[in-house]
Amino acid sequence: MTSPTPTVKVGDLEFPPRKVWMKTYGCQMNYHDTERILSHLSGMNFTATDEKSEADLVIFNTCAVRDLANQKFYSHLGETKKLKENKDIDPETGLKKNVIVAAGGCIAQTEGKDLIQKYKQLDFAFGTDVVDNIGEMVYRAYSGDKKFAVTSWDRSENYSIETKITHGSPMAFVNIIKGCDKFCSYCIVPFTRGREKSRRLEEVVKDVSRLVEHSGVKEVMLLGQNVNSYGKDNGESLGQLIMELEKIPGLVRLRYTTSHPYDVTDDLVEAHANSKKLANHLHLPVQSGSNTVLQRMLREYTVEHYLSLLAKMRKANPEMIISSDIIAGFPNETEEEHQATLKLLDDAQFDFIYSYAFSPRKGTKAAKLNDVLDDDIRGRRLREIQDRQLKIQEKIRQGMIGKTYRVLVEEKGLNKGITKWTGRTSCYRLVHFEPETPESDYQWHWVDVEITSATALSTQGKVVKDHGKNPA
Repeated sequence: MTSPTPTVKVGDLEFPPRKVWMKTYGCQMNYHDTERILSHLSGMNFTATDEKSEADLVIFNTCAVRDLANQKFYSHLGETKKLKENKDIDPETGLKKNVIVAAGGCIAQTEGKDLIQKYKQLDFAFGTDVVDNIGEMVYRAYSGDKKFAVTSWDRSENYSIETKITHGSPMAFVNIIKGCDKFCSYCIVPFTRGREKSRRLEEVVKDVSRLVEHSGVKEVMLLGQNVNSYGKDNGESLGQLIMELEKIPGLVRLRYTTSHPYDVTDDLVEAHANSKKLANHLHLPVQSGSNTVLQRMLREYTVEHYLSLLAKMRKANPEMIISSDIIAGFPNETEEEHQATLKLLDDAQFDFIYSYAFSPRKGTKAAKLNDVLDDDIRGRRLREIQDRQLKIQEKIRQGMIGKTYRVLVEEKGLNKGITKWTGRTSCYRLVHFEPETPESDYQWHWVDVEITSATALSTQGKVVKDHGKNPA
């Protein structure tokens, strides 16, 4: 965010320098929205702070998909009561502290009006389709208009935005499609993000080119709730977009997430074979290894079809690794169906998975089912899935030892008193390594690292070559 000026006039209001604290839950799309929010607020003289106690404006960007994220949000929102009771004078502005508290994102989209009524400390709520109107809503709040919710949908046929970033990282999230038309029986996303709408290919290419040329971006993650459905509404495709982005000078690496197996097309498989910049990683959520469970989930594919996709992808790019999502204990899942998921793990050989015990989301078909399973059964099945996957991972990671990978270094930390840097490979694996000298600074460098040891959850290496921030 840009440095604040003494006073900025917005409409009829004077905005002295103020601080905003944001908490983001959930998926990459929410983090992308947070970037947009912070960028808009910088024009209203707000700077970001990591200390909630310093904040004049507190915003929660919520997630309705995962139960844990739900619980954390409600707990953190409850804690803001104390902030609203703060009557101290702000030493920087000379004004009485008047903390504004807001909630955005998926929970706010579906429950915004209820949140406003239930939580007295909450000043306003806003949904996922009005993120770019955050300035107007903050203006309303500081004008004295409190206790309002804005959850309207964008009814226009076209979807056009410009990516906004506020950080100094060479990585950027770029949203290319919003919404989802799948209506899986367990998923709340179509109700929180709306129907699918794609940006035009030409606009995305110009957007990414601008980020590379003017913001120093080297790696781009293309985002969508169902990203490989991109372009269905306008005659374009994700495969075409990838090959056009391939041509941008200075762009080093491309990723995309999250995919639906039903929408993996032949031209997307070809892009994985032909693109030099597309990462050696595909996240392809399967959710279950049982065809009968997949039918109840309304997933539109079979286990056999899913495994055939993995074979196509691995043939297109032999260096590719695959990750996935698994739901343990879907309503009325039998022991036989659970065992089918364990077998799928053996057959698919995922590099890693995100696994969760089923939790109902209000308004979905799965939440209305009469379910015979309890939390103990779900917990046991989740542990069995995770234990099986860890054994697979450990074996796969042993094959990394002695090989050299190029990583984009993201951060420095201490491990048992030893300084280590952490970077991510093209195949999305985290690698930890010690610096060549105590003074070595690898932040956002591209570094070749030879793997010296590996476990199921950790990979260690040593520096082979530091390419700096601009690899050849």
